Amino acid sequence: TGTDPATSPVDGQRLGSLVAALHDGTISTPMGKKILAKMFHEEPELGPREIAELNGWKLIKDFSVLRQLCHDVVNDEAHAKQLEQYRNGGKHVKKVPKFFIGKIMAVSGGNAHPGLAAEALDEVLEEMAPGARDL
Repeated sequence: TGTDPATSPVDGQRLGSLVAALHDGTISTPMGKKILAKMFHEEPELGPREIAELNGWKLIKDFSVLRQLCHDVVNDEAHAKQLEQYRNGGKHVKKVPKFFIGKIMAVSGGNAHPGLAAEALDEVLEEMAPGARDL
């Protein structure tokens, strides 16, 4: 298959399904890129949602699951230093959450919904270090 749209294994319907999955938050943009590559090179018959399901590429949008992930990451002994920095306030109040989001994404295999994970992390950090953001 070349670059000719007429012979591409990714027809308009499959491409539209991919865009819909991105739009409704089922998958993220990085996941969409991986799925498109699979649609083009490896899975000419499967739809994007099927490919996502087979590969475990679905965003975690359940807030309670995300909250638990955040809680586990923040309370991990390996991250005690970062939690203490956050509790001390100052410039770390902006830096430490970014560190934790990175760890949450790693633990979830990149499947945590970024916006919802950030909300859940804010809640967990406020519980663990009340008022730190105001220091």
